[in-house]
Amino acid sequence: MELRPVSADDLGFLVAMTLLAAFPPGGIPEAAAEMPHVTRWVEEWGRPTDVGVVAWHDGDSPGEAWRVGAAWCRVQDNVLARDAEGRALPELAIAVAPDHQARGVGRLMLDGIAQAASAAGHHSLSLQVNAHNPALRLYERVGFEVVGRDGDRLTMVKSLGSNRG
Repeated sequence: MELRPVSADDLGFLVAMTLLAAFPPGGIPEAAAEMPHVTRWVEEWGRPTDVGVVAWHDGDSPGEAWRVGAAWCRVQDNVLARDAEGRALPELAIAVAPDHQARGVGRLMLDGIAQAASAAGHHSLSLQVNAHNPALRLYERVGFEVVGRDGDRLTMVKSLGSNRG
């Protein structure tokens, strides 16, 4: 497994991963890729606050590899969380292809995006997760803490080490 920074060639894959994260299996509506809660993750990708990693799985043949997951963050127009000084925190999206889930890919990507975001000058990351999502335990293990709750929707924040604000 290898992590690579998100490139322009990965944007279609980010859309697919957004759909995977946003909708239940088999429940992706037609034209979902055009919905605002999907497009907000990739439109105008490459802004200074945009950071992401893609997990690649090596195949059996030399040079063969394919994408199996992505973790990316950006400061959204509708800010999910702010730090103590009022700065908008980048919001994280993450998804792993179903046939690679529960194999450590999510943990690898969370560690990778934390390093990449810190290197890009971010001091914290935010995310939203359903309280019943099994990934909640993973987020807690890697240092995300619940800072808000709206019904079953949890807002979580992770401080990124020495760049704490």
